Amino acid sequence: MTQPQTAPLLRPDDIRHLVGLARTVTGINLDETRTDFLTGRLGRRLAANGLTNYAEYCRLLTSDMVERVAFGEALTTHTTSFFREKAQYDWLLEEGLAELQGSDRAGGREMVFWSAACSTGQEGYSALMTALVARDNGLRAIEPRLIGTDLSRPVVHRASQAVYSRAETDGIPSELRPRFLLSSKKAADIYRIVPDLRTRSTWRTANLATGQGLDGIAADVVFLRNVLIYFDAEIRQRVIDNVYRRLRTGGILMTGHTEASHARREGLELVRPSIYRKVA
Repeated sequence: MTQPQTAPLLRPDDIRHLVGLARTVTGINLDETRTDFLTGRLGRRLAANGLTNYAEYCRLLTSDMVERVAFGEALTTHTTSFFREKAQYDWLLEEGLAELQGSDRAGGREMVFWSAACSTGQEGYSALMTALVARDNGLRAIEPRLIGTDLSRPVVHRASQAVYSRAETDGIPSELRPRFLLSSKKAADIYRIVPDLRTRSTWRTANLATGQGLDGIAADVVFLRNVLIYFDAEIRQRVIDNVYRRLRTGGILMTGHTEASHARREGLELVRPSIYRKVA
C-alpha cells in the first residue's frame, strides 16, 4: 500500500529567508510564527515547481525572477466586495464629487479614480457607478475614469474581465443593477459589468511599496483600503508617500476604517474618519 506523502517542513532558516523576501518583494510584514500561513500559501508553489522542500524553493527564489512574482502573488490576500464601506461612496455622492468638480483640478478634464489595491475590481467599479449616478444628479461635467492596480496578475486580469457571480454582486443596490450589470446568456446568476464602465477602466500590475508600475498615475480620488495593515511602519510610510505623490492637490484619499491612523502625513487633512484631502 502506498504511504501518504508528508507535507514539507519549514526549517527556521527557511522561515527567515521567506519572511525577509516577502518584505522585499511585496512589502508585507509576515509573522515568523505563522508557519501555517506560509505552508498554506506556498505549498502549491513547491508542487508547481516539482520541489520537495522549502530549502530548494528558497534557492529557486534567489535566481528565478518569474517565480518571485508568483511568490508575491501567493502571499497577498484579496478580499473585496461592491460598495464595501458604503459610507465612503455615499459621501462622494452627496458631497465629495461636487467639491472636486468645483475645484480647479477637475474642471474641463477627466476625473480619475485610482483603486490602488484593486483586487478583483469591485471597489473601482463601485466608484465609477457612484460617479455616473452623481452625473445624473446634476454634476454634468464629471467624466470619470478608473485606474486599478494590484500586485497580483490573476486578480488584475479578472478585474479587467469584469465577470462576477450573483453572490459577488449582492452589494450593488437593486436600483443600480439594471443599469450597470448584464446577465449572462450562457450561465445562471453570472453577470458582467456594462461596456460603459469597462471602457472607462484600465488595469495593471503594480507594487505600492516599491512604486513599480505606478508611472503616469495622477488621481483625483484614491482608494487605499485594507492594505496598510499588512505593512510595518517603514513600508507603510513608503506606500503612503508613493500614493501621495500621485494624488492631485485637493484630491481625496480613502483608507479602511481600521487603518485610518496609519495614513496621517503632512499635507493630508482629515475630512472625516478614513477620508483625507491633499492640501499641499
